Amino acid sequence: MGTHNVATALRRHAAERPDAPAIEFPSKSYRTDAPHWDVWTYAELDRQSDAYAYGFVAHGVRPGDRTLMLVKPSLDFYAVLFGLFKVGAVPVLLDPGMGIPNLLKCIERNQPRVVIAMSLVHAVRTFVRKPFASAEVLVTAGSRWFWGGTTLTKCHQPSEQPFELVMREATDDAAILFTSGSTGTAKGVASKQAMFASQVDTLQKMFDFQPGQRDMQAFAAFAIFDICLGMTSVIPSMNLSKPATAKPEDIVAAITHGKVDVAFGSPIVWQNASRYCLDKGITLPELRTLLTVGAPIPAYLHRRFRQILPEGAQVFTPYGATEAMPISWVGTDEILGGCWDRTAAGHGTCVGPIAPGATADIIAVTDDPIPTWSTDLVLPPHTVGEVVVAGDMVSPEYKNAPEANATAKIVDGDRVRHRMGDLGYLDENGRLWFCGRKAHRLQTASGMVPAVPVEGVFNEHPDVFRTALVGLGPSGREVPVLCVEMEPGKAWSSEVEAALVALAADTEHAGLVKRFLHHPGFPTDARHNSKIRREDLKQWAAGAAADLAKEAA
Repeated sequence: MGTHNVATALRRHAAERPDAPAIEFPSKSYRTDAPHWDVWTYAELDRQSDAYAYGFVAHGVRPGDRTLMLVKPSLDFYAVLFGLFKVGAVPVLLDPGMGIPNLLKCIERNQPRVVIAMSLVHAVRTFVRKPFASAEVLVTAGSRWFWGGTTLTKCHQPSEQPFELVMREATDDAAILFTSGSTGTAKGVASKQAMFASQVDTLQKMFDFQPGQRDMQAFAAFAIFDICLGMTSVIPSMNLSKPATAKPEDIVAAITHGKVDVAFGSPIVWQNASRYCLDKGITLPELRTLLTVGAPIPAYLHRRFRQILPEGAQVFTPYGATEAMPISWVGTDEILGGCWDRTAAGHGTCVGPIAPGATADIIAVTDDPIPTWSTDLVLPPHTVGEVVVAGDMVSPEYKNAPEANATAKIVDGDRVRHRMGDLGYLDENGRLWFCGRKAHRLQTASGMVPAVPVEGVFNEHPDVFRTALVGLGPSGREVPVLCVEMEPGKAWSSEVEAALVALAADTEHAGLVKRFLHHPGFPTDARHNSKIRREDLKQWAAGAAADLAKEAA
């Protein structure tokens, strides 16, 4: 018998601090002008998830069963999730933002035996059968119509006796989490039992998280970490799958009414919330640690929050990916203490020292598979290459994706290293610097050009919200073109373009950009609304450049 189960932490906190709040979720009566949350304590979450665990077993759910969960976030969502953990089943968590065609492809590839989903999903399943061919246990969250199976309500079977956790091996799957698909097809990442435990432990060490702390959590899946850490997860009133649509006033309400000292959200959430706070003269005196992932954030966002947060508070940007998280972290003090000067000079974005238990190396850039690891692959400091990571927080595999495993995984004895697909370098202090996605590198006549170091120069213009470097033309002869998105209320002009050219004059990227193109609003990923969909932008730039050429002719 194994020794691991994600729900062990919930059971422990429920025993030690039964009345401590675990999850606070916006109530149905929530209004922006009268915010209100429903609360479940650790004891209540433990009881409710026990009830689901008993019901799932009664309806045929077994340890190791891949279980597709397509249920709207709610208090009940977390009870269902921890009920599955208790049974030893493997939740398959998909991001609805990836769109129905991609959802169906991901479902088919991962062959779930159990489907717990909203009525709409089951309606689709009755007409689009192939992706669900492996499903044997069907559970409807909501009204069940003409299809078979049971309902989530019938799976809720309370008992006086605590459910006995099904213990699993360290190498067994705990969950299957999907990548955002921002640079290709979304892939199912096997989150192993030991991997999940390592992530919780590493996050605790990095940020000194303690039971009883309160976290405003704007990313539904990350509330699992809050619960395992013994913290209170305060969910803001927002569409958790579309962070760009979150109202700043609702984010601020969750922070202030929730009396949180930690807050987690996508960069776009903090862009909008910080503008709102400065416009309204709002400060957040209790918030000590603000976390954001999904994309690097600019220095001005750190500077904004120095006006909003109390002295000593920091904005942290942990670096990692669904496959490997966390790998490094960096905060306001380090960024504004000298790192950003290097970013503005075109040397990339510092993502900080390597996390406890993780390792990071830089290897030469190649798209070819690397079956086995060798120290001969490692490049010296300050040499840009591909980032390769290892550690217990790193997933060893994608599920049912042999080609992706071949290109992203490197066998190193009894462990597997992961190729992040990111370009970067290590400095003389062992800090990792991010230089962009490998797939987004330009291949010009003068050689490879990483995108992020170049963009760092131009992002310094005060009227520019963000930029994206794309290459037009064939690989090996790509012409660098900079797409520019302006700050709200700021206009693009020839004067802005001239100022951008001047910003690069004293850097190694002087004269690199051959054309500047104004874009009204970059396309971004669905999960964080922060990662730029550069392939779409590249197509747009090609069309815009062609139109300008025709006008000039």
